[in-house]
Amino acid sequence: MSQIRLFLNLPKIIIKESFKINGKDFLYLTKVMRQKINDSILVFNAIDGEFLANIVKINKKDLEIKIEKKVRKLIAPQKISLIFAPVKNVRIDFLATKSCEMGVTDFYPIITQHTIVKKINQERFKANIKEAVEQCNRVDMAIIHPIQTLHNFLKNIKKTDLIILCNETISYPKISDIFKNNPKYQNISIIIGPEGGFSQEELKMMQNKPDINHITLGPRILRCDTAAIAALALINDNIKY
Repeated sequence: MSQIRLFLNLPKIIIKESFKINGKDFLYLTKVMRQKINDSILVFNAIDGEFLANIVKINKKDLEIKIEKKVRKLIAPQKISLIFAPVKNVRIDFLATKSCEMGVTDFYPIITQHTIVKKINQERFKANIKEAVEQCNRVDMAIIHPIQTLHNFLKNIKKTDLIILCNETISYPKISDIFKNNPKYQNISIIIGPEGGFSQEELKMMQNKPDINHITLGPRILRCDTAAIAALALINDNIKY
């Protein structure tokens, strides 16, 4: 059984210092994982790296851990941003967790002309991110940014970014065509359309932006959450870590 990993929202983790864990993490450790005094867990804060900690005290509503040693340093990951229109709860939970497992570092929810769900539960999304990051052995933490319009997002595109639009209205090129020369980008951004697809006006607006690369994910129309995972799988197959 792999060792339990836990993200701690702390500005600093210091060896030999003790920290208290309460709330949902406390219940998870004691009720779900049945952890006891002297059991060890791995903890990280997305700043200082990953540490081995021992449980030294268990109270009714919290427990105390002592940091023993550093086991892994934080290495900045390749920045991968996912730009997406919000979908219904179960599917957005899937999108959050699986995209984190596929390496997304930044989530940008957007509102388009065909967007159906126009709000996002930030706390629920963050909880899904936390669970996924703990599970998939990442030491960094993905970020969910405030929701904005597609128009506002496009205004802030940087020339140092690789912007990829998954466009179901075209039959070529493929993602692999973009990476033939293996350029190094500061940030790779993937734009996924809403449930009803982008409007013709929005597609035309993005076609007029030379920094956006339009690609196909194949001959079938994919749901937006499926399209995100398919695109991320192809990205991971083409970038060099």
